[in-house]
Amino acid sequence: MLRVAFVALALVVAGCNQQSSSTDTATNAPQLDSPAPESQPSRTFAAANDAARAVANEITVAVTQEFPDAADADIQERLSLTGGNGLNVSALVTGAISPATQVGGQTLRALLELAVEEPQVLVYRVTEAAGSPGLCAGGAPTFVVVWEPSAPGDASIKILGITGGAPGAGDSRACAMLEYRRS
Repeated sequence: MLRVAFVALALVVAGCNQQSSSTDTATNAPQLDSPAPESQPSRTFAAANDAARAVANEITVAVTQEFPDAADADIQERLSLTGGNGLNVSALVTGAISPATQVGGQTLRALLELAVEEPQVLVYRVTEAAGSPGLCAGGAPTFVVVWEPSAPGDASIKILGITGGAPGAGDSRACAMLEYRRS
């Protein structure tokens, strides 16, 4: 019986030594000196319709994540659109909505010329809009609706500025649909 107790004690001690050596190895692993530099992943698109050419022949689209200052706040997704004529639009995501949502008496599906099977579009609340003529000829947009295909190989984007209220509100009005293709 005493022999069995010594063997069990030896196994426990060996297990403790093995655990501490693996901990020492982890602390001796190479450490990063500083965080990687921040980058803004962006994509460039060329105008594919007349309305887009009137705004900017080429547009750069970037989507970034913003970490809040408050610990209990959510991470925000920010859309940045930059292009010719000084176009600079910055907007925060409000969510995904159905293309059947009405804007000025028409559905987003009709305004964006989307197929029936498209399940959703993204809506962003504009925080900054500059440039002439900008996304909307009649003034700065309050919201931006963005659609990108989910099918591989189709590298296009459709952008729709909204003035007034959010899509679905009675006072929302659509600007011209801008279509771009990956350049």
